[in-house]
Amino acid sequence: MTKKPLKKLVKVIKDSGMKVQASIMDDQLRVTGKKLDELQSVIATVKGINMDLPLQFTNFRN
Repeated sequence: MTKKPLKKLVKVIKDSGMKVQASIMDDQLRVTGKKLDELQSVIATVKGINMDLPLQFTNFRN
């Protein structure tokens, strides 16, 4: 996968104004934040964008 779609997702997340950090690691987009609600908002935002990419969400917070 090229990094161009990932860069577009990072831009969308940063432009949303949420207090999260988005970074690209290999072929994955990693989003970190303090509040679970903000992370869930990012998931909803990314799902709403039609990019024709296979998306998988993993939550490491408990």
